[in-house]
Amino acid sequence: MAPHIGITCDLDDQRTTNTLPRAYVRAVMRAGGIPRVLPIPEMEHTPGGFTPGNGLGEDWGEWLSGLDGLLLSGGGDLDPALFGEEPLPGLGGVDLHRDALEMALARAARRRKMPLLGICRGCQVLNVALGGTIYQDLPSQRPEGLLQHRQPYPGTFPSHSMTVREGTRLAHVLGSLSVRVNSFHHQAVRDVAPGLEAVAWAPDGVVEGIEAPEGPFLLGIQSHPERLESTSAPMAALFRAFVAAAGEKK
Repeated sequence: MAPHIGITCDLDDQRTTNTLPRAYVRAVMRAGGIPRVLPIPEMEHTPGGFTPGNGLGEDWGEWLSGLDGLLLSGGGDLDPALFGEEPLPGLGGVDLHRDALEMALARAARRRKMPLLGICRGCQVLNVALGGTIYQDLPSQRPEGLLQHRQPYPGTFPSHSMTVREGTRLAHVLGSLSVRVNSFHHQAVRDVAPGLEAVAWAPDGVVEGIEAPEGPFLLGIQSHPERLESTSAPMAALFRAFVAAAGEKK
């Protein structure tokens, strides 16, 4: 049976509709998985954090029932309070409900030894959820020699190179130590979480990939491979490896 992959989504500007670019669904399906979209529920803010307003699902692990892998998708900025910082002027819009959901799901999936793939924001979510930090705004926090990380053209075109450390899971998955990637972000991994390693970098030193070197499949990639999957063999291989790992969990 094909593995079922949960994919987190976003909210539209009016916060009335859950949204997810079809590229994520296509990439998972082409890799042999069955996508399952995980909506952002309406929540209540309690002293202990956010919980769904209907009282269900407070054990967030239950949201993963029936899933074999979790894909954390791209989106807006993370609340700096999650990694112990105050907001800087370059911080963009945050969604506390989405943050709460994805932090809880990432930790629950890790406890369950479920394969995890984080894309762009999802890479940052994985790092923060497991105890790391991120740059709130690359242009203001580390401007020296910084490349353009928000390309002004479609994501179906790569914009800069990515170097992958030899001998890593990501290198094995991609089948290459140098890959061209697209780029749509101004936040990025800063201090890598305990148990994870930085394994890929842009030419300016910005972290482009993280992984758990041991244990179940866990990869975070700062680019948007779902936009390149149909034209880039390494990006297609990334999704195949993730879905295959999820299939092994069944």
